[in-house]
Amino acid sequence: MLCVWLLLPPLATAVFTSCQQEPASINITMVSDYSQILEALGRTNQSLTEKLSLVETALSQGFADSKEASKMLSQALSALPGTLEEKLAQIEAAVKSQTASLEIKLALIEAAVTGGFTDVAAQQALILSALQSLNGTMEERLAAIETAIKSQTASLEAKLVLIETAIKEGLTDETAEIELLQQAVYALIGTASERLQAIEKAVESQGTTLSAALALVELALDNRLADVNEAMELLFQAVKKLDGTMSQKLGAIEAAVRSQTSGFETKLGLIAAAVEAGFVDDMAQQQLLKTALESLEGTLEEKLAQIEAAINSQTTDLSLKLGIIAQAVEDGMAADKNSKDLILQAVESLAGTLEQRLDEINKAVCSQTLALWAKLELIETTLDKGLSDEVAALGQIEQALSTSLKDGVDDIIAALKQVNTTMQGHVTRVLSNIAAALTDNGPIDYRPILFAIQQTLKELSGENMLNGHEYVVMGPNGLKWATCNVGASSPIEPGDYFAWGETEPYYSSLNPLVWKTGKEGGYAAASHQYYDTGSQSYTKYIPQQQGSTLTLETEDDAARQNWGGTWRMPTNDEMIWLRDHSQFKWTDNYNGTGVRGVIVTSTVETYKGNQIFLPVTGYWKETQWYEMGWFGYCLYFWSSSTDVTASAKATMMEASDRTMSRSTGDRPRYYGLCVRPVSD
Repeated sequence: MLCVWLLLPPLATAVFTSCQQEPASINITMVSDYSQILEALGRTNQSLTEKLSLVETALSQGFADSKEASKMLSQALSALPGTLEEKLAQIEAAVKSQTASLEIKLALIEAAVTGGFTDVAAQQALILSALQSLNGTMEERLAAIETAIKSQTASLEAKLVLIETAIKEGLTDETAEIELLQQAVYALIGTASERLQAIEKAVESQGTTLSAALALVELALDNRLADVNEAMELLFQAVKKLDGTMSQKLGAIEAAVRSQTSGFETKLGLIAAAVEAGFVDDMAQQQLLKTALESLEGTLEEKLAQIEAAINSQTTDLSLKLGIIAQAVEDGMAADKNSKDLILQAVESLAGTLEQRLDEINKAVCSQTLALWAKLELIETTLDKGLSDEVAALGQIEQALSTSLKDGVDDIIAALKQVNTTMQGHVTRVLSNIAAALTDNGPIDYRPILFAIQQTLKELSGENMLNGHEYVVMGPNGLKWATCNVGASSPIEPGDYFAWGETEPYYSSLNPLVWKTGKEGGYAAASHQYYDTGSQSYTKYIPQQQGSTLTLETEDDAARQNWGGTWRMPTNDEMIWLRDHSQFKWTDNYNGTGVRGVIVTSTVETYKGNQIFLPVTGYWKETQWYEMGWFGYCLYFWSSSTDVTASAKATMMEASDRTMSRSTGDRPRYYGLCVRPVSD
């Protein structure tokens, strides 16, 4: 047992005595000369536990500061006898002892790491042993941890490992963790630069978790030890030092984003750092933004306040800010009406010269992860703020559309429904130019996409749209004729092929070469729903039967069942009227598309000049498609009327290129023909 007496007379002289055999005690009178203390610490016949008590007493009585204590501990460790394993066993015994405080044990462990007696993994095991050696109630053990955290004898990184281990052992929780981290930062001494260096060292340490590193960065910002650029560099270093596979790194980032030990703004900075480090792709970035939003606590108003604070900050780039706005709108945390206000705040938060701000805006416009509507609202805001002109805005819109065009039409339509009419006009103008250029020079035909977008714009404005489909009034009696066929996305496509009286195609242009189940025989009489193979006759719409209807009922009308609303198939009389009151003009290159068909122009004064286009459709018979008929390239469209002279047939309109015939006739019901809807 080591007994230490400390005599403190003013201006005392040094007196040091010790027994050279198995001593019972060491008597020391301390002054400013520590050579005798270091001599005692270097002796091999005193246990490491006893030497810890000597160092701790020197600290508690004010005769040694943290630097001198570290020197003492290093001296004590260097005097340990035996092999490395035996030395480590003595260190473990001292850490597990009850005679030294957690503070001095932590300093000992750190000195052991610095001296090469142990590594980071063993450091964590030693700190765990030190925690397990604590006696008393939960409050007393937590008080011991707090004392160690507030001390000057251990580095910040060692304290972080202590905090992390305490959490794993259930001695503290995330709420207390934040307080302990604050105390650890407050305990730092020296200039602001020196304290920041200590934080940098802790952030880069392998023993510091990513969540703790985030909290440190936030504390450095709060205490004005770091500016925005320094904070981002710290976050980048924290991400860069992550070990393991890419999946493991991403898992650590997700855990930090979900953690409650750091604020929303800092988490966004972490995501930005992870993107910069190449650990996160576009899809993962979106998921991390969603996770960050899900980690927000409080009421909806409190969450929105945190989002706004991050948007107004300088630590997150514009692309991420817009990404979080879009995600917040999608998750219902920010109503659509708030999105413009939030985007305006994000733009107003931009710092730097006009050129630098425009660079940030262009970067966001070119982002692969940002929703198109958010990009368009950003461009609109940029225009409103006078940061760009219309020419620049049109260029930005083209950049924003380039990705969405590759992905299809859905994002563009969704964006058009959200932005104002001015932006809709700009987008349509740019899309028309893109479609024209790509049609001539590119492998992809964007005309169907452009047509669908134009249809949406007309629907939004209420112009010649009915239940989502465009129409032209051709007559008779104001009858509306659709501008494309059922199953088509534009006027130049034939669309789907239906047997007369059936509402689903056997063969769909959306899924070519795949026949509908049960219809593998193609467009044949035996496949028809109203054909009885026993009697070899149809069972519905029979002209010879008394009271049988001769016009398709709603349930058998392909136009009504596929388009809904008031759309239906035209009657035979309506087709005859169109034939007799229109000019039919054959073309082999409709609007420069290379598509054959007939341009139908009304000759009636009321509707004069109104046009629809009927593309070559051909027809299906069994499993064979016939593009050519008796009179060349042909197009056929079912009416809703049966042939009154033959129960196995129905009426239709046809035209061809050779004879320029435009007539109504009949075909067997089982043939696959196209459908051009009408509405009263």
